[in-house]
Amino acid sequence: MREVTVSINNVKYKAKKLDDSFADFIERNLRESGVSLESDNSAERLFVAYLRLAGKFRSHEKEIEEIIENIEFPS
Repeated sequence: MREVTVSINNVKYKAKKLDDSFADFIERNLRESGVSLESDNSAERLFVAYLRLAGKFRSHEKEIEEIIENIEFPS
């Protein structure tokens, strides 16, 4: 278990007691979205990171729906 800390407009936010693999996932996605874990970030940068993850979620959700629609159930 560990924490992830991000600074937004000079305020530090901590997510405590995260599972290690989930913390790795969060850190990787924040960095890929341009959010720094070592220095301060703008609220806009965090919002863009959120939109990026929301877009991924929506895409995965649509893929799952398509897979479910294409599953043939025995009669």
